[in-house]
Amino acid sequence: MPTYNYKCSEDGYFELQQRMKDHAKGTCPTCGSICKQVLLTPPVLDTEAMADIGMPSAFSKSGDRMTKRHQEAGQTSDYWRD
Repeated sequence: MPTYNYKCSEDGYFELQQRMKDHAKGTCPTCGSICKQVLLTPPVLDTEAMADIGMPSAFSKSGDRMTKRHQEAGQTSDYWRD
């Protein structure tokens, strides 16, 4: 089962392992209140693994979409591209 992060207004951050369909809310292990899920780190796409299973253009497509979004937001920087 995946691990999700939550924030309790009384006790702070905590982690729970639970089913994906139950990820939106978690019960604080200290006080028992219902808490919303928080994202402490952004999700990561494993584009190398995607390419290994038959999606050879996964990296270029996701990279191109990210570049387009950054350009539209005025955050252009080409120092990392070949």
